[in-house]
Amino acid sequence: MAHLAEHLSQHCDVEIIHSAAAYTIETLARSFGLDLRRIKERRIENLPASFAIPGTEPSLRAMMKEARLLTERYDSFVYSGHGIPPFCYARRGLVYCHFPMESFPDQSLQNNPRWIQRGALDRWLRQIAYGFLWRRRMNGYEKILANSSFTAKWIERRWGRRAEVVYPPVDLCVPKAEKRNLIVSVGRFTGGGRSKNQLAQIQAFREFLTQVPGWQLCLIGSCGEIQEDQTYLSAVRQAAQGLPVTFLLNVDRDAICRTLAEASLFWHTAGLSVNETESPEWLEHFGIATVEAMRAGCVPIVTAAGGQLEIVEDGVNGFLIQDRRELAQKSVTLARDETLLARMSRQGQQRSLAFTREVFDRQIRKTAAYCVGER
Repeated sequence: MAHLAEHLSQHCDVEIIHSAAAYTIETLARSFGLDLRRIKERRIENLPASFAIPGTEPSLRAMMKEARLLTERYDSFVYSGHGIPPFCYARRGLVYCHFPMESFPDQSLQNNPRWIQRGALDRWLRQIAYGFLWRRRMNGYEKILANSSFTAKWIERRWGRRAEVVYPPVDLCVPKAEKRNLIVSVGRFTGGGRSKNQLAQIQAFREFLTQVPGWQLCLIGSCGEIQEDQTYLSAVRQAAQGLPVTFLLNVDRDAICRTLAEASLFWHTAGLSVNETESPEWLEHFGIATVEAMRAGCVPIVTAAGGQLEIVEDGVNGFLIQDRRELAQKSVTLARDETLLARMSRQGQQRSLAFTREVFDRQIRKTAAYCVGER
């Protein structure tokens, strides 16, 4: 939402509310190349990632009081995140949702043990109350934006609201470099359902090399200090022993851009083997890294699910795959056919232009007009 904040700051006073745990105005401006000098910060410690209804009356009263303190002072309040937005007391409310991790009460309470233990009449009365509160909460937001059609679909399913799709802007300064036999993957090293499946990539790369030797794989990503992430990274390193695999951990944007400029193929396997109906949040909600790779001339081979389906046109500017064996097979096809590789690279670069900052700006101007009261 930094881009929206920049637009709004040209017409009105803007504050960005955050906990200061992950960024500052200065770091946002540098990261996205924006002019945020006119924007103020409002730092609130322990700002929650979600403002979901807790289900107890005293906590609910406290939550609504906090929401009033958070939002009432503004003419327009914009919530950007994955959680349920707070009650909005501003004159106008807007949500930019990256993915709805939580559902409205009827869905979220179904498997709650405490909810199941309640009597039928108690549940019925609470459902009526929670339904009223949910409508009160969501009616505070006239517009809901989503970062992809995939996200918009799940907003409607989980929140009961339709959302307008505004794809995030993807800007990438690609240095000049000669393409070589290099495959690159960009994604956080983490285990569990959130995994980007680098272990599967190592297995696919091993199969790939038996048919097309002479290639390298570069795995780029951040890795946190928590034990689960460190354990997963160690497992990936162990699996890669003896293979031409390099790791770039917690590197800056310049290093990523240089590697993308040299790479011929791009792999992204988040959500591989995930059942969308059961765990849609584990799929790629949009796919900024995929667009960046295409902008750099890499041909993407990505999971056929989530937001990736809106970026990659299978067989035209990349391949959509279902499992690691298909990942290896499609990569072999491209590595053996330089003409096909070059054609898909050009098509991918052209496709990436659908997600530029200029395209985003044209859409966001309408949102900015709404926020300042123009109809």
